[in-house]
Amino acid sequence: MRERDLGTAAASVLAWTGAAAFLICLLVRKIAPYPRWDLLACLAFSAVASLAWWLRATGRWSSRLGGVVPPTFGLKMGRWWWPPVRGLCIVLAVWLLAGPFLLLGISASENSLQLAAITRHDYRFAPVTITKIHHKHQNTSKTGTTYTYMVTVEAPGAVKHGKALQLKGQMTSSSASWTTGDRLMGGLYAPDAPSLGIILTPRQHIASLLGGPASPGEMGMLALFSAIPIILFLMGVRSGAKDQADPLTPGSVLGDRPARRLRVHIAGGTAGKWLTAPDPKKNSDAPQTTLSPALRLSSPEGTRALFIDRCLDPQALAGVLEGQAGWLYWAPDSGKPPEWSVAALLVLDDDRYVYGVMPPGSAEDLPQGEPVDVPLPADARPLRAVGPYALWQPAVHRPGMYGFGLGFLAVCLIVAGVNSGGGPLLSMCFVSAVGGPVAGLLLIQRRRTVYLRRLAGGPYDTEATTAGLRNPP
Repeated sequence: MRERDLGTAAASVLAWTGAAAFLICLLVRKIAPYPRWDLLACLAFSAVASLAWWLRATGRWSSRLGGVVPPTFGLKMGRWWWPPVRGLCIVLAVWLLAGPFLLLGISASENSLQLAAITRHDYRFAPVTITKIHHKHQNTSKTGTTYTYMVTVEAPGAVKHGKALQLKGQMTSSSASWTTGDRLMGGLYAPDAPSLGIILTPRQHIASLLGGPASPGEMGMLALFSAIPIILFLMGVRSGAKDQADPLTPGSVLGDRPARRLRVHIAGGTAGKWLTAPDPKKNSDAPQTTLSPALRLSSPEGTRALFIDRCLDPQALAGVLEGQAGWLYWAPDSGKPPEWSVAALLVLDDDRYVYGVMPPGSAEDLPQGEPVDVPLPADARPLRAVGPYALWQPAVHRPGMYGFGLGFLAVCLIVAGVNSGGGPLLSMCFVSAVGGPVAGLLLIQRRRTVYLRRLAGGPYDTEATTAGLRNPP
C-alpha cells in the first residue's frame, strides 16, 4: 500500500483511455472482420497501463512521477476521508465497463457467418414480402414479450434476370400479428447466392451490419445506460461535498456531545470486531458485529484500537505512519452501551487525520484520556486525510486477480474471433468474461475476511492465509 502519486494516477488514466478507445472503436465500426485488430490494440494498451500501475503500486518500479496527486472531485486539501469515495468509484467503474461489454456482445451476435458469406458476394438490401411463416416462438422476459418468426420471403432477384427469389430468414418482433402477404421494410441478401438466405433487419440498422457505426437506437441505449451511474455518482459526490463544506475537524465529527481526547502513538496494525445498534430489519435485539481492520494506538494509560475502513491494510497503514503521534478524539454517547462504537478521529501532529470508529468503553477496561471542549482552537487549522493510497494487498488481491485475468483473456478471445458466428466456445468466453471478475471479487472478499481473522487472532484457513502472506504488503 503506497501513497497514490502521479505515476499510479497516470497509469490509471491510461488504462481508462484504452477502455474508452475500445468503446469508440465499437461505436464507429460495430461489425468488422475478425480478428478486430483495433480492439485488440486497445486491450493491449489498457493491459500495459494496468501492469504499470501494479508495478508502481507494489514498489517494483520507481519513476520520476513521484509528486502527490492533487485531490479531485471536490476533495479540497484532502479534507474528505477518501475510502467511501473509493467505493463509489468502484461501483461506477464496474457499471461503465458493462457498457462496452454489452455492445461487444451485440456486435458478436450480429457478426455471423451468414453475414460474412453474404457480404462476400454482390449483396443487396431491398423490401420483401412474407410468403410463408414456418413457425413462431414467443419469448417472455422481465422486459416484455417478443416473437421470433422463421419465414420465407419474396425478394427481388438480380437486375438482369428480374426473377423474384424465395429466401428463408428469421426475424424478431414485438408484434404477434405478422401474416402471409405482409410487407417488411427490408432484408440483406445476395441475389447470386440465394442458398445463403436473407438477414431481415430494419433499414436504420443496415449500416452497422456493413461496417458502419452503431445504430442510433444502440447509441441511445448505451448513453442512457452510462448516464444513470454517472448522475448518481455526481449526486453522491455533491452530497458529500455539501455535508463537508468546512474542513474536517474533531468538532465536525463529534458534534456537540462532551468529547474526550487521548495522546497516542501508532503501535501497529490489527483487526477485530466492533458493535453497532441492532439492525431494525431483523427481529433481533443483538447488536451488529463488523470485522474490520484497526490501528493499535498506545498511550501511557493503555492501548486502544481505532477501527478503520475494510479496504485498508492496517499493517501497511501502520507502517506508513510509523513513529507518528497525535491526539485521539471521541465523544461517548450516553444513550448507547459503552461497548457500541462511536465515531472517532485521530489527528496526527503533522495535521493529517485518520477517521474511524471505536467503543468508548469504561474507565476500568480502556483508557479514557481527558475531557475536552469542542470546537478546539486547533479546529481553525486545516486537516487533510492520510493518503489516498494505491491499494494492493498481496494476501487479499493477488488470488482474486486471477478471475479478472480470466475475464480479460476471454474478451481478447472474443475480439480475436474465436468460434465466430456462434458456438459453445464463444458462449464459454462470454460466461468467463462475466463470471471471472465476479469470482475474483468474491475471492477478494473471502481472502480479506481470512486476513482480518488472522490479524484478530481468530479462526482462519491456515494454508490459504500462509500462501497469501508470503509477500507482506
